[in-house]
Amino acid sequence: IRQDLVSTVSHELRTPLAAIYGSALTLARDDLELEEAMHRKLLEVIVEESTRLADIVNDLLLASQLDADRLEMRVEPCDAHAIAAGVLDAARTHLPEGTRVSLDSGEDVPRVAADEGQLRQVLTNLIDNAVKYSPTGGDVQVRVEAAGEYVRFTVADEGLGIPPAEQSRIFEKFYRLDPDMTGGIGGTGLGLYISRELVRRVHGRIWVEPNGSRGSIFNVEIPAASEPSAEPRRHKTAGASA
Repeated sequence: IRQDLVSTVSHELRTPLAAIYGSALTLARDDLELEEAMHRKLLEVIVEESTRLADIVNDLLLASQLDADRLEMRVEPCDAHAIAAGVLDAARTHLPEGTRVSLDSGEDVPRVAADEGQLRQVLTNLIDNAVKYSPTGGDVQVRVEAAGEYVRFTVADEGLGIPPAEQSRIFEKFYRLDPDMTGGIGGTGLGLYISRELVRRVHGRIWVEPNGSRGSIFNVEIPAASEPSAEPRRHKTAGASA
């Protein structure tokens, strides 16, 4: 087993497991009479940290499928505006205080040739990162627009930003920014790697650039669908070059 995998799994799983275990032990104690608010809070911790664990495991499994070229895809014309709007609606349900997300997209944006679920995964990864790495809050702006033969999705934040020397490396598997720079914000280092691989497999492009004096802009371009009425294509894909 690769050392980077062992290191990532052991570190990232330890915190949610400890939170779940501690909360469950407290709830199971017969010598404590918990107030209703505390009882509810401990249950919320268990739910939230269990979700975090599931996300980590899902990322590891998906990365493994990508590495082995065993990921099944269903490529078909998809509504780019609706997908972006749905991802933002989901993000709004758990935004930290002081963070706002907005969407700039016309409903007449061309459809994209993609696997809808996997495109949702890419946008979710980018928006979650934008929120996570904006610890003081601010605006996260998502834009969807036509770009020649592509549809471009941009996610701009006002967060910590990414040093120029790191911008080409953040899409590598298990790569994480210096904890001293991010204030100890954790992560598996898989989200952007997964996003890059999913985008490549539909012959798209993904890159990052500075957002003025602070923050980052992540860009994803997916080919516009040329045959809206075509039958969906089911296949397993090997990695394609960007």
